[in-house]
Amino acid sequence: MDINHYFKPGDTVLVGKDEIAKVLSFVGGARDPDSSTLFHIANVDSGEIKFVHGEEVKQILSKSE
Repeated sequence: MDINHYFKPGDTVLVGKDEIAKVLSFVGGARDPDSSTLFHIANVDSGEIKFVHGEEVKQILSKSE
């Protein structure tokens, strides 16, 4: 199962082993459809905003309404 197809902006996700973040937006593979999707996330503890590859997202913790 590819988790990248199941979360969207507004969802809270687990990134790596212990980073909880809110998904802000995503950028698809515009030039290469086989490339992984980049997600713009905000760490809920530190507020740090960064891009991560979709495969770094390990679990969906809560879905946005």
